[in-house]
Amino acid sequence: MAKQQQQLSPENYIRQRSRSLPISDCYINKGREDSGIAQVMVIRKHSNGNSTFCLYIVDLYCLGIKETTFRFNQTEKELEEVFESFKDTFDIEQVDYTLAHNIIYAALAYADELGFKPHKDFTQITSYFLEEDTEDIALIEIECGKNGKPLYAPGPYDSAAKVRQIINQLEKVTGKGGYDYIVSDNAF
Repeated sequence: MAKQQQQLSPENYIRQRSRSLPISDCYINKGREDSGIAQVMVIRKHSNGNSTFCLYIVDLYCLGIKETTFRFNQTEKELEEVFESFKDTFDIEQVDYTLAHNIIYAALAYADELGFKPHKDFTQITSYFLEEDTEDIALIEIECGKNGKPLYAPGPYDSAAKVRQIINQLEKVTGKGGYDYIVSDNAF
């Protein structure tokens, strides 16, 4: 009796098998050094010609992995549509995987030192899409923070309570004056 192969959900496929797929391309927005926000897209190719990609929104100044999402087993046409939208929204450049990896993991480590956790989907799914952070990946020094300290810029959807929580955490870890903060309409 032939054993029937169980189909994995996209999430479980990413967790269990995505690292066996070759990385085809990586893209990142230009100007990330000035804005502190990196939009990183990593694409892996399936043997059927389709692609799975993950997008990581990375705050290099303070919060680390702010958001992440993925699209699984996309046809060439589907990938092209998403990629065109990405290109229309951001001025992007193609980079090698090593740089993309180092940007993501540098921001992750910096935020962790400040007591901030990555987006839940990173921990649960999209971190498995990246290669493990080992010595096999060349280390590139990525500067985090701004002028030697964290810089928090509230997002447009951050509530006053969230802003307060982040400021309190920064004060707890760095002390008064140990961080910078951009005042916005969400200020408390």
